[in-house]
Amino acid sequence: MSTTTSLAGTPPSLSTGHLSPSPPRDPLASGLRNLFDPTIRQTTEKLWTVHQSQIALAEELDRLISQLTHYLETTDPPALKPTIVKLASVSKRLTAVNASLHQIQGRVNRLFIQLSKQKATSNNTPNTNTNTIPGPSTSSVIASGSSPAAAALAAAVAGSSPSSGRGNT
Repeated sequence: MSTTTSLAGTPPSLSTGHLSPSPPRDPLASGLRNLFDPTIRQTTEKLWTVHQSQIALAEELDRLISQLTHYLETTDPPALKPTIVKLASVSKRLTAVNASLHQIQGRVNRLFIQLSKQKATSNNTPNTNTNTIPGPSTSSVIASGSSPAAAALAAAVAGSSPSSGRGNT
């Protein structure tokens, strides 16, 4: 682009007088000029379009920077520290609850193993215990648990209880 090209407005004109001050007298030069003239015009127009878009981009960036500067000067950042402290506290409590649940699961699993052993030994010897405990049956209380070990524990208790009909001779 030449130094006379304006930054805004219409693209520079590429008349024959603009490219060269005097028409060429040589037929080879005239032929080359006719060959390259459309390419030069297209390139110049595209460069002008790119230049205009660069100007528009610079203006938009300046506008955005001024808005962001105004926003930073007029607003306070949100207070995140109390929320972070609460989340850390909840995380600690959740870890403690998970550890407790893990211990309870281990205890339930050990109870299940012990009841399975007792059931195996009670199947070998006849059960003469006919005492019943008032209230809900142990198997229904245990079955209300949500773990597989609790369900197996309920099944083991139900199989060895006097009310189930098994183990009585």
